[in-house]
Amino acid sequence: MTPRQSFRADIRVREGVIDAIGHDLSDGRDSEIIDVGGLTVLPGAIDPHSHLWEAGFISDPDFADSSASAVAGGITTLIDMPLTVPEVLDVELFEDKAQLGKSTSYADFALHGGVSPDNLSDLDAMWHAGCTAFKIFTCETGCPMAGLTDDHDLVEALRIVKSFSGLATFHAENNDLLAGNLARLRRANRTDNEAFVEWRSETVELEAINRILFYASRIGTRVNIVHVTSPAGVALIHQARANGVDATAETCPHYLYLSSDDIAERGAWVTCAPPMRGLDAREGMRSLAADGSILTVGSDHGPVDPLLKRRGSNNILDGQPGFPGNETMVPLLLNLAAEGTLTFERIAELTAEAPAILYGLYPRKGTISVGSDADFTIVDPEYDWTIRAKNLIGKSGWSPYEGLAVRGKVEFTIIRGRVVAENGRLASDPGTAEFIRRQ
Repeated sequence: MTPRQSFRADIRVREGVIDAIGHDLSDGRDSEIIDVGGLTVLPGAIDPHSHLWEAGFISDPDFADSSASAVAGGITTLIDMPLTVPEVLDVELFEDKAQLGKSTSYADFALHGGVSPDNLSDLDAMWHAGCTAFKIFTCETGCPMAGLTDDHDLVEALRIVKSFSGLATFHAENNDLLAGNLARLRRANRTDNEAFVEWRSETVELEAINRILFYASRIGTRVNIVHVTSPAGVALIHQARANGVDATAETCPHYLYLSSDDIAERGAWVTCAPPMRGLDAREGMRSLAADGSILTVGSDHGPVDPLLKRRGSNNILDGQPGFPGNETMVPLLLNLAAEGTLTFERIAELTAEAPAILYGLYPRKGTISVGSDADFTIVDPEYDWTIRAKNLIGKSGWSPYEGLAVRGKVEFTIIRGRVVAENGRLASDPGTAEFIRRQ
């Protein structure tokens, strides 16, 4: 399956690279043959939004664990966010993180660089070292990597990124509105589940998106808004694009499956930042993912320790937002194909070609083409199963999709011609991954 067509063919791999695509291929020597008859071969899935947390600023799971759950779920390349300990804020830390991943990761990986008010002079070096984008928060991050809550810092960062034709990718929430909303809710002794959605309301997100797009239009910086929650946010981005702004949108599986009703019912176990909106927003986001209005899907994988979720049992505002998601991202999209919402061609675009192009990994990654890395996510689109945390390998030990029946399962994950996972279980060792620099 490619974004433009599906076809029956054999694929020959030599030295980790696709060597030929055709029929009855033979190289005249003994070769390993992997029979995937009856299955569907997708280009290797890329997760452009993963928190690997080595050693972890809020939780225990680390690079090895999160990359293991990624390959078990069909992801062949992941892009790590800079919220790690220490945060990736200069080229030395960038190279240190790359070395750590090469020794511990199961999946090939790339790295975003972090942006803080005091590291703007370090951005150019990280970009030329091969970082895929710069992650910018317009609100406090909850860790020492401060967000750009001052408009002057935000504008200066955008100017610097523009100076070397870089890409700024944004967590968009208005910090002043967040602080004011939280103070109001605390004064009112609000501890109910609905208080979380009021704290991080859609207005908080939309204001930040609007401000980012305005500054990008004035400066000319390429910008990408991650984890967009609602059609209203996507509409702002498309309006800006119509006016000449190079702006794109990412969403996540939880905005395609969960809603504010789930937060009201299940509390802190399904909170994330920004949170899910109403059922209408969920259905609208499914349509926008299907029609191409949303460029990419990322898991926003954040394997929060259950103890940090339980802190919100009596007061949802005290629970830690975030949840594990990379192991279930591909199956959830396959299920949308089974339901008729997405095509497999669209899944290939959302999860492979589009993120590879956006983040400078194409054509090495993201495509089934001669000369590209032999990365494949091979799935059984007819397999019915139920998501149970006990059957997943991520060591956080829980899933926000517990009990959800889905159709479509990852059978093989192949990276550069090596089977790294089969039937949801690891088939390789850590330390064989490659660090993929932006090309």
